[in-house]
Amino acid sequence: MPIEAALNAAMSTIPDCIAAGYVDMETGMLLGSVTPDPNDAENLDTLAIAVANLFQGRGVKGFEALLREAGEDANEPTGFGEIAVFSKDRLNIFLRTKAYPDHVLCYICRSSANLGLALTKSHLTRGPVAAAV
Repeated sequence: MPIEAALNAAMSTIPDCIAAGYVDMETGMLLGSVTPDPNDAENLDTLAIAVANLFQGRGVKGFEALLREAGEDANEPTGFGEIAVFSKDRLNIFLRTKAYPDHVLCYICRSSANLGLALTKSHLTRGPVAAAV
């Protein structure tokens, strides 16, 4: 199944989801995207560049170092697994895939989306979407 088809299927299960993207943080490339609005496609390209900084930026590395100093297990994998960001009219969900830790699923939902349901449904899509890569 092509990545766009997998993203489209995933979007149909996530409440109020209006766009989806799949990013390779190592290269900063958007490997696939689905959006009904052509203007959003350009925004997803810009988002792809920002995702690597969001998950692997200097601030995140510093925060992880503080957690390790505070007693976190040094053998645990580092890095955030998921991030939810609220903006004025959007809920943005970013999830690392388990199969490819340098890949991130990005879902953009309307702010009216139920956060718990959107996160739960987005978690269920990680495996099928990563399998399409």
